[in-house]
This record gives sequence, C-alpha cells and structure tokens, in this order.
Amino acid sequence: ELLDEMEMYPFAEDEKGISFMSPAPTTFEKYIEHIDTQMTQDTPIAFGLHPNAEIEFRTQQSNEVFKTLLELQPRDASSGDGASTPQQVAESVVNEILEK
Repeated sequence: ELLDEMEMYPFAEDEKGISFMSPAPTTFEKYIEHIDTQMTQDTPIAFGLHPNAEIEFRTQQSNEVFKTLLELQPRDASSGDGASTPQQVAESVVNEILEK
C-alpha cells in the first residue's frame, strides 16, 4: 500500500520517456514480469545521477580496454629493457582481477 503505483525514479521529471512505476500489489510472478517489461534500460537517473554520468563511466571503461589492449601488444624482444611478454601481461591482468 505504501508504494502502490508510485514513481520509483523521483528525479526523472526532466527526462522524457524515463519512468518506472511500482506495480499494485500482486503475485511474485507478476512483480517479476513487471520488472522485466518496464525496466528496459539501465539509466543513471535510477540512482539519482545526471544522465552524463553514464557517458563518463563508459569513457573510462573504453580507456581501460584500450590501455589493456596496448599492454598486450607484442614487444620487440631485442630492446632488452625487461618488457613483459603478452602472456606475462595477460597473466598479470588475470591475477589482478582474481585478487579483487
């Protein structure tokens, strides 16, 4: 009764087409169906953030991916500066991820 058909994205008044209303009391299956059909997109607005927050997040992710790709590029073995092989770099990245 408390949240019956209430807007769950309270900061979305200025955004067109972004809304998520809570359903009226119903069965568990109907709640799941409502979530699956009504929550069609992830949006920073759901968390009270500005829409541009997603742009910054995706920019940082892209930069991280490109940095990793560059680190995995083969190195010239004759340089003698102790550069890691692509296999060693990949193992290092995997170990860092597993430690988190």
